[in-house]
Amino acid sequence: MKFAVLLHHSFHFFFIMKKTLFLLIALCGTTLYTKSQEPTPTVTLTSEGLYNATTEVAGWVNLLNVDYRFDLWHEGFLELDLLAVSNLRMEQGKSGVAEGLHIFSAIEDSPSTLALMTFGVEQRVLGNKLHLFAGIRNLGKDYFTTPWNSIFTAAVNGLFPTIATNFSVADAPNAAMALHAEWHPTPRWSTKLSIYDGVASSRWDKLFRVNLGRDGVFIIGEVAFKGEENKGYLGTYNIGATYGYAPTLAGLERGHRKKVSRASMWFLAEQPLYRASGSRELYMILHGAWAPKSDCDTFGSLAFVYSHLAFEGDYIGLLASRSLYRGGYETQLEVTYSLPYRYATLQPALHRVHASHGKYTIAVVKLIVEL
Repeated sequence: MKFAVLLHHSFHFFFIMKKTLFLLIALCGTTLYTKSQEPTPTVTLTSEGLYNATTEVAGWVNLLNVDYRFDLWHEGFLELDLLAVSNLRMEQGKSGVAEGLHIFSAIEDSPSTLALMTFGVEQRVLGNKLHLFAGIRNLGKDYFTTPWNSIFTAAVNGLFPTIATNFSVADAPNAAMALHAEWHPTPRWSTKLSIYDGVASSRWDKLFRVNLGRDGVFIIGEVAFKGEENKGYLGTYNIGATYGYAPTLAGLERGHRKKVSRASMWFLAEQPLYRASGSRELYMILHGAWAPKSDCDTFGSLAFVYSHLAFEGDYIGLLASRSLYRGGYETQLEVTYSLPYRYATLQPALHRVHASHGKYTIAVVKLIVEL
């Protein structure tokens, strides 16, 4: 990889950062005129280097995420979430570091100068037990967000492939107009339901359109229970379902907009197995999903995470997952280690991918900075 190319993409990414921060400053200024309490945005920078040792292909992905929220009225909020993506290989017109049935890395997304992930109004009622939202939203804000689910670098620990491969769902860097509701009857139990426009996009001129006759609809919901944090051996347990009547992702890629009807079921469980002094914990994570008559109809994974291994806040994780597709299969093995220090987290990982289209060994180094 030539130094000049890397330098060009570095400048491009920082130009995206500058534009995003200028927009953020403008929004902050507007907010101060309407509310005396100044809001605090959350800014996260993520940089990931990938190297496929089998094919000797390297990649570099950068993400800038700005999550911004401020009060409008009593228990009413405006939410804004922006995402900028710089992907070195895709900007050169190349594919990812590994040819796969499912995207390999959790952040190896298509380049996007400034994608709108969330923009809408949330209202909380009934003593903060019922949350209602209307506007642009993405699934990653509400689903598959259990404490340990996103610690691995593989894409399967985000939106399950039984969901992501069926429709053009609102998964980063894409979003769509949505209605979202959450009900929290107790601190331990919750239920969620979301209704999305059937075709998501990262283009601002398409995000604000609702055309159910043309795009169809995508619905997702879940019921969840979580144990008391750091006490006992009750973990986090989620079970959910999806239904879509919309054009398929594969059909849209071929220019077809015929709507089809597909449903899926899934579960996600995080079970503490061992707790010791010094906050050391061993967790088991289970994934399972079934989507009949879909491009990916079966998915499952098993993972183990041991926290506070050597330093405060560090962890080591082992993951094995398998996805069954109409056109083949894909098995991923991952070992990763995460070391946080103040505002930064360094995370190396090693993957072994066995699939019907080939076998790969891939090394990953991720750096996350939260401001």
